[in-house]
Amino acid sequence: MQFLTIISNAVWGLPTVFLILGTGFYLTLRLGFPQIRRFKNILKSPQSADNRESAPTPFRAMATSLAATVGTGSIVGVASAIAVGGPGAVLWLWVSAFFGMAVAYAEGVLSIRFRRENPREGGIWLALEKGLRSPKFAKIYAIFTLLASLGMGCMTQTGSASSALSSEFSLKPEIVGIFVFILLLLCLFGRGIAGRLCELGIPFFAGFYVLGATLIILQNISDLPGVFCHILRSALGFRQAAGGFSGYLLASAMSVGFRRGVFSNEAGLGTTAPLHAASATDDPDRQGLMNMLEVMIDTFVICTLTALAILTSDAGNLTSSDGAAMVINAAESAFGSSSGKLVAVSIAAFAVATSIGWSQIGIAAAKYLAPKRLTYYKIIYAACGFAGALFSLDIVFKISDIFNGLMIFPCLYAIIGLRREIISSEGSKIDKSSHHVKNPDFYCDLAQN
Repeated sequence: MQFLTIISNAVWGLPTVFLILGTGFYLTLRLGFPQIRRFKNILKSPQSADNRESAPTPFRAMATSLAATVGTGSIVGVASAIAVGGPGAVLWLWVSAFFGMAVAYAEGVLSIRFRRENPREGGIWLALEKGLRSPKFAKIYAIFTLLASLGMGCMTQTGSASSALSSEFSLKPEIVGIFVFILLLLCLFGRGIAGRLCELGIPFFAGFYVLGATLIILQNISDLPGVFCHILRSALGFRQAAGGFSGYLLASAMSVGFRRGVFSNEAGLGTTAPLHAASATDDPDRQGLMNMLEVMIDTFVICTLTALAILTSDAGNLTSSDGAAMVINAAESAFGSSSGKLVAVSIAAFAVATSIGWSQIGIAAAKYLAPKRLTYYKIIYAACGFAGALFSLDIVFKISDIFNGLMIFPCLYAIIGLRREIISSEGSKIDKSSHHVKNPDFYCDLAQN
């Protein structure tokens, strides 16, 4: 654990934090603050779709992508961030999400711009290979994605589900692991099952969780102003300044907040690009907007509700690093002991949905690296679902943090290297015959630069 912590801290030091923040800040300025200026367009982005029979609709692509992002990172990860980095980590989680929306837009654009046709496949690895002529970086990124799918995408999720169900229903971790193993095999080898489950399940689970968290906050509404003040004081180090160690705590809150923010919404990792690449649309701008909507739903809705529910209840005073226990305690403090069982089921449902969504990301990476060995990957992925229920959650989180951090560097390299094409994509479409962006300004900009 100490060895993993050293590596994780090295990968997730302040230089990495500032790299993500700087890229998001640059894109926000160059795109004209799309988080605010194009807010209505972001909300309307899932409403229209191209007419294609063989490809998933943009909404299904977004639902599968949301399944991969809106998981235990939005619940257990937020609680863990508060336990480790203090309430101030919540503010930096918001900051990372605001600028991360611009990064998410870039990932959505690249997913359409550099995908293959027939069948529709893509990812940041194709942007590196085709856009920047860097096949080695493309393979390195795909390997990191493959490993992250086994860690963050699978083992972390089933570990959180096992922790929640074991504490509330006294289920043995082996039973949870076997159930997840069978379900993942069905989704991995059943055609179209994963997408349909995500399309139907995620809106229901998210709505149920949002309702429950909102009711907890309303029961403690009088504490809400104090909670926001506590978040600001903790984030900016006002209270700790008198003790002379505010710099360390500020760095800790920033690092943990950004780390958990990226863990939750995955902006800067490029993980959802393969899911968007399969979407039935030729409009990179619209897919970029949909990717922004995912970050908005994940962080500014679900993560925020989780944080406020914890901090307005007695759970905010816990010292436990078990995020599932903190969320369950928040529900029990508002609705009684029986409500903990419903929260445990919700956490488990989000965890399974995330595992299903991430399986599609891992399959895309495996197909890029070794298309003839997909069966091996699927079996290994399902086996990791079983193993995650048995392993220590702290160790799994550390391993996931490391691979998440390693994915950031090649992903941001692709975004920064192809920034002109991203910036010129607003209102553009792909020419089906040449696969070039239909936007004359892009070619003028390219000539000038």
